Amino acid sequence: MTRAIQWATGVTGMTSLRHVIERADLDLVGVRVYDPAKAGVDAGTLCGGGEVGLHTTANRDEIISTEADVVLYMGKVETDTPGCFADVCDLLASGKNVVATGSRFIHPRSLHASLADGIENACRTGQSSFLGVGLYPGFFGESLAPVLSRLTARTRRISVREVLNYSSYASHDLIFNAMGFGHAPDDTTPLLTNPDYAASAWIGSATVLAQSLGLEIRSVQGFREVQTTPRALTVAAGEIPAGTVAAMRFGVEVDCGAAILAVEHLTRMADDLAPDWPTEIGYELSFDGEPNLKCHLVIGSHDQDHAKQGCLATAMHAINAIPTVMAADPGLYDISTIAPFVAHWTNR
Repeated sequence: MTRAIQWATGVTGMTSLRHVIERADLDLVGVRVYDPAKAGVDAGTLCGGGEVGLHTTANRDEIISTEADVVLYMGKVETDTPGCFADVCDLLASGKNVVATGSRFIHPRSLHASLADGIENACRTGQSSFLGVGLYPGFFGESLAPVLSRLTARTRRISVREVLNYSSYASHDLIFNAMGFGHAPDDTTPLLTNPDYAASAWIGSATVLAQSLGLEIRSVQGFREVQTTPRALTVAAGEIPAGTVAAMRFGVEVDCGAAILAVEHLTRMADDLAPDWPTEIGYELSFDGEPNLKCHLVIGSHDQDHAKQGCLATAMHAINAIPTVMAADPGLYDISTIAPFVAHWTNR
């Protein structure tokens, strides 16, 4: 049985924790929390189930010293990149494999060589492996575009887009401090108001996609557009005053010579905002070429919360990667370099 640690219990982390506990092939041996109110709580109780006899801890060093085979790392890498990479390197150096979610883990070298070098050095020290995954980024474009490319003679542009309503997403830190909802359009305080930072959220995804297609990146251009709400909105993460940002689209366009790769995220806090932007909820992949192709993926049924179902899909992508990451030679991997893997279902 694989000994697993769940690191962080936000929206996706809590979903992951619940499924780790339920799986017969995983033995939960540690849970790292940040909120003092969650510390010392039975892990099963924390995620809404029965007691499992393992209590959470906010002590970073205690978790790093815990004997385990793999860590499902879901810390806030978007808002604390140096701290989260330091965590991952310490975990890897201690001999634990790590599967991490978050856009900045998808392809660390595309952000800065030192981030990738740190992980590679830690993998050598601990004889461990690292993989960054997700749903978008970390799965949809990187996995499906190479498969669909088999059907084409040529293409001028590959576009990958996520369209979601985030009104039910309860992370105040991500929604307000990082993305910039609820702020004036000209407020430069939130992280994503920096065009370079906005681009960095997607450059890893575009780089992995380019690698998968055998393309060489020539140039990168990031972009961010916002629209305001004419009325005050109450959403899961807090209050969005009238006249502040309540819809945004941001991403990156990458010139690869033979084709342009565009990766974009579009979020609204109410369905009627920004009506001129694409409105169909889900994930769209399109090829402009011979032939033209379009693929649309919806996570969850019409009566389910698509954002929460996306968090479930992200958690399961990480969990289902565990056997392959553990079997891999020590080192830093991404979706284009790790061996293919599928879900491991158990009878219920």
